Parts: sequence; C-alpha cells; structure tokens
Amino acid sequence: MGWFHPRGSAPRPAVSILAKDDGRPAGAGVLLPRQHLLTCAHVVNSALGKDMLAPDHPGSVTVSVRIHGPEHTVEADAELTAWIPPRRDDGGLGAFEWNGDLAVLRLAGALPSVFEPPRWHPMARRQFVRAWHGSGEPGVFADAEVSECDGRFGYFDGAERTLDIEPAYSGGPLWSNEESAVVGLVTAKLRVRGELRRAWGIPWQRVARELRHAGVDHLLPRAEEDVTDHPLYGELTALLDGPLSLSEGWVRCCRAVARQCGLDHRADGAPSAEEFARLLLTRGRALPALVEAVRPTSEPIADDLLALGRRHGLPKLLTPGEYERLLRRLRALPPASAAGVPGAVRAALSLAALPGALLAGFGGDGHGDGGPFEALIAHLEGLYGDSAPTDDGRPAVPALLRAVEFVAAGCCPTAAERAELWGWSAAVARRLGVHEAALRDRRHDAEQWARGASRGTAPPRVVAKLSSCGSAPVPDGEERYRLRLWCDDGEGLRQVSDDSERPRSAEEAAREILDAVGSLRRPDPAGPRFVIELVVDRDALEVPADSWKPAGAGALLPVPLGAPYPLVVNCPELRELNGEAMLDQWRERWARLDSEEPVHIDDATAPDPERCAVCSWSG
Repeated sequence: MGWFHPRGSAPRPAVSILAKDDGRPAGAGVLLPRQHLLTCAHVVNSALGKDMLAPDHPGSVTVSVRIHGPEHTVEADAELTAWIPPRRDDGGLGAFEWNGDLAVLRLAGALPSVFEPPRWHPMARRQFVRAWHGSGEPGVFADAEVSECDGRFGYFDGAERTLDIEPAYSGGPLWSNEESAVVGLVTAKLRVRGELRRAWGIPWQRVARELRHAGVDHLLPRAEEDVTDHPLYGELTALLDGPLSLSEGWVRCCRAVARQCGLDHRADGAPSAEEFARLLLTRGRALPALVEAVRPTSEPIADDLLALGRRHGLPKLLTPGEYERLLRRLRALPPASAAGVPGAVRAALSLAALPGALLAGFGGDGHGDGGPFEALIAHLEGLYGDSAPTDDGRPAVPALLRAVEFVAAGCCPTAAERAELWGWSAAVARRLGVHEAALRDRRHDAEQWARGASRGTAPPRVVAKLSSCGSAPVPDGEERYRLRLWCDDGEGLRQVSDDSERPRSAEEAAREILDAVGSLRRPDPAGPRFVIELVVDRDALEVPADSWKPAGAGALLPVPLGAPYPLVVNCPELRELNGEAMLDQWRERWARLDSEEPVHIDDATAPDPERCAVCSWSG
C-alpha cells in the first residue's frame, strides 16, 4: 500500500487442512469471501493420502478443516469446488518450480462474523513476511524476506538463519505486517548448501490470474479503486508535487494525515504525490485533514486545497477529529434539548431545501445513538452553495457552521455546553480560512433568534398588497404591479405608502418594501426577525416575489427579498373560502416560521385547493 498502510496487524489468518487418515495438519489455507478457502492443490492431495503433485482431479471430495479465531476454533467440512493442478510442463520450469497448484474449498456452513477474510496485496522484493504452521499454533511461525519475485514465483529467505519450513506450512499465507495483507501462499522449500534457508511461494499476482482462468474470479477481493481518471487527480498530484513537498514540515503533515485517518505509515520518507492524491480521493476526510495540517505552514496552499474540494464537489467538510468531536457533543444533548435541533437548523438555513426526514427522530429515546445527527451532519457538509467565497476571496461561513451556531444558541442548556460548541466552530472556521468577523455575525444572528424564540413574541411585519397591472403598454414588456404598504411594529397596522395606483417594476416594488422594513421600530432589538407579508389575489399566487432584488442607487448590495427576511403569502380569496378562522391558523404558522418545516408547492399539490389554502412558505 505504499507509505500509508492500515494501522496495526489484522487478525492472524489461520486455517488448518487436516489429513483424512490421522487428522494431523496436512497444510494450511487462507479464508476467501462467501464461505470459501484457498490452499495449494498439493495440500488437498496430501490430505487425501494421494501423491502430492498428482495432477488428476480428485472428484467430489471433502476435507476436514480447522479455522482458528482470536477466541475460539471452528471445525468443519469443506468441499472441493475449483481444482488448478500442479503443472511442470508449461513454461520451461526448473526442477524445483511448477505452475498451478491451487484449490478452492467451500465450507458446509456459514462462519461466525468474527472470521473475516484477510486483505491481499501484490508480492514484491524486500517485503518481510511471516508464515504460520498448519497447526494454527500462534507461536509456530517462520519469518523471512522476499528476495525475488517475478509475478509467477516468489522466493523468500531466512538470511543467515535456518528457515524452518516443513510441508505443514504449504498453502498457508505469507503475511506482510507492513502491508497488513497476505501477499502469497507458501508452496515449497529449497535447500541451499545443505541448509534450509530458502522457500518459494505463489505470489498474489499469479493467484489472481489462476482464479480468473478457473472461473472463480468472483471470489477475488475487490481491487483498489482506480482514481487516475478523476478530474481532480491531476490537479492534486501537481499541487502535492510542488514546493510544499520539499518543505521541512511536509513529513509532519503526512504523519498528521495518517494519524487523523487511522492509518500507519513508514518510519522514513514521505508518500509520493500520486499515492497521496489517491488517498485524498478515496478517503472522504483526508483532504480536510491535510488542510488542517498544512494551514499553519502554508495558508495559500491550504486555501488552494479547499478551493479544489469545493470546485469538484468533494462532500466532506470536516476532519475525522472535528467530526467525532461534533458528534460527541451533539449526542450529549438531553432529549428535550435535542428536540429543538430541527427548529434551530431551519432558522439557520431558511433558504436551504432540507428534506423533512432529515429533521426527524431528534429528542426521542434513541437520539443518543447519533443516527439522526450523523445523517444531518452528512447532508449539511455537502451544502457547498452556502460556502461561496466573499468579495475579498475569503470563504463565507458554511451551512454546517451556521447550523451549529444556532444549535449552540438555542439548544444547549448550559453555558459550558454552548462554549464547547462555540470553541468547536471557531476552530473549524480558522482551518477553513473563514474571517472571525463573519463567524461573529452568524453567532449574533443565532443569539438574536434564540432570545426571540424563547419569548414567543410576534414578529414585526410589513404588509404589502400586490396586484398586477399587466405588461402593456410598457416598452420593455415586463410585468408591472400596484403596491400598497402597511407596517406593524407591535401597535397595529399603519399605512406607509401613497400613490398605490402607480405601476412599478418588480425591482422598484422590492426597493419600496425594503424601505418600509427599514422604517419599522423594533420593540426589542433582540426579538424575532421582521416578516414580510405579501397579500395577493389568486391570479398572483405564482409571483416570485421572494426572488426580487431591489433597484436604485441605494441598493448597494442587492439581495433577493426573501433572503434577509421570512416572506409569507396571504391570499384573502382563498382564506374567505373557509372563513376568518383561516387567518388565525395562518398567523400561528407564521409565528413558527423558524421552527417548522416549509410547505413546498409543486405540480403534484397545486391543483388541490385544500392544500393551497393553508400554505405558507419562507423565501
């Protein structure tokens, strides 16, 4: 696996193939997927009491096997399903070498889940390998080094030590601890000047070829994912092969990424750019981990890595450590506090289309298992639309961090718990290059929302009665509207507009509505946000007022009307169908804009007047 490799040693793969006559180990084997075992054909011959290198198919036979787990051993019968006989007549082989010599056995029953097939990896020179005796005893093994491998045969030596390999080792795994994988099977021993210092085995490369030719390639482990065609692979490789890889802190960065991703690494050197790029594209949180490691050394390269991830839609925003810390803190919320998470997320992300199922299951007895939180975090991490860079090139506060700020403000029952989430979001913002002032703004918004939500006060509102004038005879052909405005800052409606008959464009109407909002007196600066109530007739229900942007010299930062304020629609015609009681229902819904799921009207629901008559939505 190169410089990066799995942490620690996998469970020792130990399979004994037992002789029919005396039950002693005739050889060893390796677990394959789907209740199968792999061993050498000559081991099966030996177990059956036949000549070891007999090429004839033994027929429908079974052999007894013993599979050794970490805590207990399972004995079972295994039926021969694939026979690849020893072959000395193809390839000009020497006296001590032969091709083929593989057998696949199928167990009669399923194994407990504790018995997992090991990983495989190609054999190569200078790999240190260990072979276990067919008895399965953990202390009976031989260590060696691969001295030569041509893809057909692999030779391993005990150097100056005697390599005590006997027939019962045959068919067993050659285990590379550095790769945490099996690299081949033990096959035969050689004597060098009278001493047993060398043996040879079948490398994984040939095992794979032989199994494919035998038609049992479905039992082969899945190959590592090929990412060389990924559109990001070339850019990442070029970036990782640049000045950063030559810097003094590069090895530290590589080790930090390995540690975060739960991997081990070689003691010396550093990964190649190609290997590192492959890791970044196959482990979702490796790129954030690299950004975290690089940020103290080279902020521009950290920003380049983040930009690449956003541009190509890599879904993970958090490092493994950040993710685990956030999940742990959210799981610690009491059920009553966790029940408020959906409302806090909706308030933080009023423009995001959040599936209803995503915000279900919070606050119940089972929320502590983290399932709902895991799904929510995964969804919010992928909302790159909320992470567009600001005018100065620095990234805006991502959707996930905004949501966490609102959860901290509205759902944490103690100041200490709020401080923990604030510290978490501040650290993530620093890694992402988000300006402190931008995060403070989102925290202020969250605190303001939480105070208003706790008071339950009605929001100040601007009521805009809108009617269409049609498009003619205006030269540009755009729709024109008549507009009348009222304000209510807690003391009742007061009209604030005149000249209501004058036709206005959508941009002009948006400008006047925002001017009216600006004139409102907010009874409590920490109270709920202003609400814009749009009064329309049935013919204007589809007017996209929430997306209108203001026009004029005063509109320095034109944003859609529905972006800074909740926007609700009131259609008196529809309300009158069910009497004035409908208005009370609407008011109750509008008071919960930040805590309830919006109703989305589409072609499937629009024809139903009963559904449309009670709808409300925010921009």
